[in-house]
Amino acid sequence: MKARVSYEDFIGTSSADISDHSDLKQFLVTRGVDVERYVAIGASFYAGYSDFFSASIICIDNEQSTENKKYIVKIGFEEDFDKDEFFDLFKRFNVVVTRKYRGYHDQEIDEEFTIDDRKQEDE
Repeated sequence: MKARVSYEDFIGTSSADISDHSDLKQFLVTRGVDVERYVAIGASFYAGYSDFFSASIICIDNEQSTENKKYIVKIGFEEDFDKDEFFDLFKRFNVVVTRKYRGYHDQEIDEEFTIDDRKQEDE
């Protein structure tokens, strides 16, 4: 599975820690999903301009799966869940993207630091 957008000017990776107070299965139960049929294995979100946000849960469909192939589906919801509800499914969520070309995505960050960009008041 890979994330996709129209032009893919930037590519990257993501990593997340599951929440201490909720999980994907529990979320599906609250939405009335048959969790015996649909087993949550991941999540996806898509964001864009003007506060556009859409999220879904990635599941194995046990009814469509065979011994040789797991049938994977992405379940969206007519009543969308918002950013806060989605990110509350995780304790931490980190996404890193870099320019697609020139091999930056294969390099590691050498140093991290913070710049104080607040305007300094005249004393």
